[in-house]
Amino acid sequence: MRYTFLLIIPLIVLFSCAEPAKKEATLIPEHVMSRDLPLIEETFLHGYTHNIIYEDVDGEKIPTLTIQCTSEGNHRGGPDLQPDRNGFSIWTRDLYWGFQGWNLAGDDRVQEMMKSSLVLLIEAKARNQALGQSELWPLNNQRFYIPQAYTRGLESALNFYPWCSESQADFLLMAHDYWKLSGDIEFIKTIWNEIEYITQTLELLDTDGNALPDAIQGSYDYMWIKEDSEEPLMCAKTSLAYHGVSNLARELGKDNYADHLSTLADRIKEEMNLPVEAGGLWKQDEGYYIQMRALGTEQDSIHDLFIPYNNLVPMWCGMTSREQDRLIFAKLDGSFNEIYDLEYGPMYCAPAGKNEQSVMDCSSVTWLAFLDVYLRGKKGHEQNRDKIFSMLMEHAGDAGGIPFPEGAGVYGYLTGGAGRSWDNGNFFHMLIAGIYGIEKDKGGITLSDPDPLATVPLTELRNVRWRDAVYDFSWEGKGTNIRELKLDGKVLHSNSGTFSLNKSKGHHIVTVSLAETP
Repeated sequence: MRYTFLLIIPLIVLFSCAEPAKKEATLIPEHVMSRDLPLIEETFLHGYTHNIIYEDVDGEKIPTLTIQCTSEGNHRGGPDLQPDRNGFSIWTRDLYWGFQGWNLAGDDRVQEMMKSSLVLLIEAKARNQALGQSELWPLNNQRFYIPQAYTRGLESALNFYPWCSESQADFLLMAHDYWKLSGDIEFIKTIWNEIEYITQTLELLDTDGNALPDAIQGSYDYMWIKEDSEEPLMCAKTSLAYHGVSNLARELGKDNYADHLSTLADRIKEEMNLPVEAGGLWKQDEGYYIQMRALGTEQDSIHDLFIPYNNLVPMWCGMTSREQDRLIFAKLDGSFNEIYDLEYGPMYCAPAGKNEQSVMDCSSVTWLAFLDVYLRGKKGHEQNRDKIFSMLMEHAGDAGGIPFPEGAGVYGYLTGGAGRSWDNGNFFHMLIAGIYGIEKDKGGITLSDPDPLATVPLTELRNVRWRDAVYDFSWEGKGTNIRELKLDGKVLHSNSGTFSLNKSKGHHIVTVSLAETP
């Protein structure tokens, strides 16, 4: 078996990577700092700062984030970036997952990068029409698709697969996240026709009327997924994307459309959680989502394989019940030695099977390990949470000083040839939202009870930015329950257990007193 995300034909890609220092300085946000984790500085540098590139669109250089600052295991970041770097590309999925952490870690310039990345994805879509002209992508329905990845010049169909399913959901999810963080509904209005078109694409991926997308031939990150297939990750992301677009539609006064999408989203959740025997994707007797259901065939129609990737992402997307969470974590914990305790750290998906080097024990898709740690905390499943995090820290730097490498990759490079940006972005999401309990949105910063790890001191997080304000947080006392919070020396009262901080200017000191009990 092999994992299609890793099946990448090597490219030599030319990028406009380096801009004058003055312009670059406007793109690099201020970011969080803490003596609790000195690794923060290096993680932001290699995951974000060194991954900024510029795409030339009609003479205008528009910034976005490339997937990596390494090539074939060699670090290429820093001020000496050359415009002829090899092996770099922009991946839709990576932008969605990476920005989960980068928005928490940096100031509002991260949101501007989200916005320009959305613009670039739309430009790439306009050059990615399904005309059936590529053996790698034979789809011929005339529609335009957000590509899996694009390269310099917004070329989307060279040797990269311009696949057509998950990327549509990722674009919609990122557009919703941008609005949720910025409140910039005017920008959403300017791209609303694109949002509706892409949402319609998701609806068309359901060909049998049960709301679950099945026309997902070529969809990446699934093992042997083909047309006439239903699988849990694509179903979960589609449901979450429908909910996101529904929120945007309601904000724009399009209530009927919002209701339609909400109904679709809820139906996906209901259908995918049916037992396998009843046409769903949930293996009730063992407690996990199967790999895939192939439609229209009687033989081998149920692909029964437990893949952590296909279970943790639905949990993130809100598809699971409390009991399902318990069963999925029990499945992970029951296979701890096989999944986690490997030479280079936890591995969450199947190896590529390209050659012996590509199947070495490796920290494959590190971002999923951070998602695992985050979800264990949020779901109240502390078993192995500290241990998994400790393993990740032990392997930080395995790939030549880059904090969190992805894995071996199909050609056996420890960096995996990918993953620098989003893997490190998910580190910040796990840390800031999962441990410190800090979230951001267009209304301000929300602080809730922390969920510390035994190996990470919980004393401070400085330079947290929101709009033009800077917040320095400190935690005092023992326990995980907030007993009292002071903002600039004044006691601030909670709202249902959370605290809202919305001063948009100035420097503010937040002191959190903890207690063992609420």
